[in-house]
Amino acid sequence: MAQGSYQKVKEVYGNLDPRIRLLVQITGLVVGIYVVLKVIKKSKQVTQDKPFTNEAQATAKDLETLNKNPYTRQKISDSQALAYANKIWTCMEGKGTYENELIGVFYHLFNTADFLAVEKAYGIRTIHSKTYFVDDFRGNMTAGIVSELDVEEIKKINTILAKKGIKRSV
Repeated sequence: MAQGSYQKVKEVYGNLDPRIRLLVQITGLVVGIYVVLKVIKKSKQVTQDKPFTNEAQATAKDLETLNKNPYTRQKISDSQALAYANKIWTCMEGKGTYENELIGVFYHLFNTADFLAVEKAYGIRTIHSKTYFVDDFRGNMTAGIVSELDVEEIKKINTILAKKGIKRSV
């Protein structure tokens, strides 16, 4: 049965106008190249994510340790941490960065566990540049902030964290 359908397809393809056959061949080539590029991009992304995955596991472990102690326990909820992580990502997404809003998020954190909760909620994300000549950035929260902000703005964030007694920095 399958052999008969193959012969039928071969016959139909053979009877096509040569220009149509060329169009079918070019379409097949383009689809093939697209699939290969997608596979290469995905394997490259997995390789790039590997160091961040280990860091994310360490962050989750540190957060769990801090949350066991009532004095170092996280003061913001997980949903607030996710909202802050989303706001940080939104500030960096696309052309330009909303530096003041991004820095403002860190005023809402109370301790190291809060910082780790936001970092855990952020995970590994892609910041799209939305410009042709600038590559997208993929990484965790601190790496994204370092790639988006200049030294003075990073110092502002680290000063806020230090004043609050948060033992992490960007």
